[in-house]
Amino acid sequence: MTKDNSTPMLAKDYDTGINKTVPFYNEFYNQTLDVITQCGFSNIEWLDLGCGTGTLEQIALQRLQSVKFTALDPSEQMLEQARIKLEGKPIEYICSSSTSINFVNRFDVVTAIQSNHYLQKSERKVVTEKVFNSLKQGGIYISFENVVPEDDDIKKSELLRWGKYQQRNGKTIEEARLHNARCGVEYFPLTVSEHIKLLKDTGFQKCHVFWLSYMQMGIYGIK
Repeated sequence: MTKDNSTPMLAKDYDTGINKTVPFYNEFYNQTLDVITQCGFSNIEWLDLGCGTGTLEQIALQRLQSVKFTALDPSEQMLEQARIKLEGKPIEYICSSSTSINFVNRFDVVTAIQSNHYLQKSERKVVTEKVFNSLKQGGIYISFENVVPEDDDIKKSELLRWGKYQQRNGKTIEEARLHNARCGVEYFPLTVSEHIKLLKDTGFQKCHVFWLSYMQMGIYGIK
């Protein structure tokens, strides 16, 4: 299979395949919207990094008023799926890596849902600093990412448990094994403590882990 994005799925198959792969994936969007609603923003300027097929934008535009999206993804095929899904919506699309953004004090919200774990640690540091610069004072950065346990034995156990989830949801034993073998090879998850330290070292005033399940977490930082 010729890949057209960073995930192991083709862009056109992503919406179906991701729910067989990541536990509670759709809930990530609900939780993200819940946090943003709690912030009480009005006339939201929102940058979505690694927007994929535009599902977050679709849900947000249904639930929130006065939202202006900038949707960024390095895959033109992913953006094409987003354009189809969001046809007629006033969204600015940018085909680029998150490492290339250079906004200053523009956004109330920046999100990165299951995207930054494809970056090396040095790249992730660059992106976090660029996100910080792009946010207005009081703005929020919300990220859902794969995470890795600090203990190697727990890591092995959790990868096996994640594999069983995938099998229960339609993947073969070999498909689940191959997917989990990508950990540390094709994507590079941090530990929970590394995530928190990165945000604090960048300058975020307040940080909070608001979701943790299997090997995924939701975390936010407020500038």
